[in-house]
Amino acid sequence: MFTLTNKSDYGLIIISKLVRRPEYIPLSKIVSQTQLPQRFIARIAADLVRSGILISKEGKDGGYRLAKDLDDITLFDFLTVFEPDLHIVKCQQPKYHCNFEYSCNHHAFFTKKLKNIFMQELRTWTLGDFITNN
Repeated sequence: MFTLTNKSDYGLIIISKLVRRPEYIPLSKIVSQTQLPQRFIARIAADLVRSGILISKEGKDGGYRLAKDLDDITLFDFLTVFEPDLHIVKCQQPKYHCNFEYSCNHHAFFTKKLKNIFMQELRTWTLGDFITNN
């Protein structure tokens, strides 16, 4: 079943701290404001940099800032940074074994129709739709 992971949740928190801030914000400031674990936040920020959502700069005036406007980042693009293979039900997961595989009447609906609708919706929403400057 689809649930927001800690990585995705913390990634949204990091982004919310950078909204409408053109300057680079040090990771230490984000950690002090959020009380989130620094090592975990550093890995999440690095993933967001690799994906092109954030820009990082080292040095005295370094830190992180948004690489794009929030209206240009779809929820799908954001979530797939941390969950490259989104699943809405357990039976879609590659290593999941279902005891009812041969008698299930709703597998096709969940894995094809509902997943397609869900993925299309994630592509229509942007981070700008729900992240505001805190």
